[in-house]
Amino acid sequence: MPKDSEYGTKSRLMRIMRDLIERPFFYTRQHLAELYNVHPDTIFNDFDVFSEAGLEMDKDTKWRYGFKTNRQLKRINELLYFSEEERALLYSAINNLQTTPEKQNRLKEKLHSLYDYSKLGFTYLRKPHLNKVDLLEQAKADKKQVVLEGYRSSNSNTVADRIVEPYHINPAEDTLQSFDTEKKIPRHFRISRISRVKVLDTPWRFEGHHNVLRTDPFRIVNNDQINVHLRLSVGASNELLERYPLTKAFIMETADPNYFDFQCMVNRNFFGLSNFILGFYHLNIEVLSPDELKDHLKEEVGKMRF
Repeated sequence: MPKDSEYGTKSRLMRIMRDLIERPFFYTRQHLAELYNVHPDTIFNDFDVFSEAGLEMDKDTKWRYGFKTNRQLKRINELLYFSEEERALLYSAINNLQTTPEKQNRLKEKLHSLYDYSKLGFTYLRKPHLNKVDLLEQAKADKKQVVLEGYRSSNSNTVADRIVEPYHINPAEDTLQSFDTEKKIPRHFRISRISRVKVLDTPWRFEGHHNVLRTDPFRIVNNDQINVHLRLSVGASNELLERYPLTKAFIMETADPNYFDFQCMVNRNFFGLSNFILGFYHLNIEVLSPDELKDHLKEEVGKMRF
């Protein structure tokens, strides 16, 4: 559903900037035009404004846009980060403001919400995360291999170093797609599970195998996806959004204010989604489609031991 067409130019530019930072190389120009209920040429002009401001635009082979990594974008990220010292100074300044305690508390709450990125789903704006992203972007630009030091794997339940060739970095989705030089296959990693990144002098050797795969809102990287359609109560919608912030773009209001509609493409194995449904079924989650998801859930329930 298109957003309100009465957005002013400044408001639309800020919102598009936010969209492109949160989900780089996800939106096409046509997609953004539909979201903001404007002509695609208007979005093209908006991109010119970003370029004039020093934020260079880039696109992938499917004409999905994002910002090139440059000093200006890094400065924006740096402005969004507060150190502990800066945070303490801001709280002190608020305490000294000549205003009512109620207004002081509201300002503190806003500062806390901005600082607590995990509540907003914006862990990718924290300084350590940005440092890892910068090193990965540097290695990608220079076509160098890297060591993902101390990677915490849920699949193998181990902590180990991985030597990879990074070719697709998505900070907003916390995913790194790269080629594993030991297993000789493309693999995806969670950036937040990497302790440190070490850039090697070794150049890429497997560039022909650098295939970018789709990522669903549950951060599962897989090109084999299927459309799912759920009906969610208010409580279920809140839980889904808080646990998987990327689902926000796919949760829509319905005619009934007590229910929400969720529809999007997810991995065909239903990783993440099935865990959510089985964990919060008591909050009134109705699976409308597909039948494959219904059968999968029945099978998972059948495996349970009571």
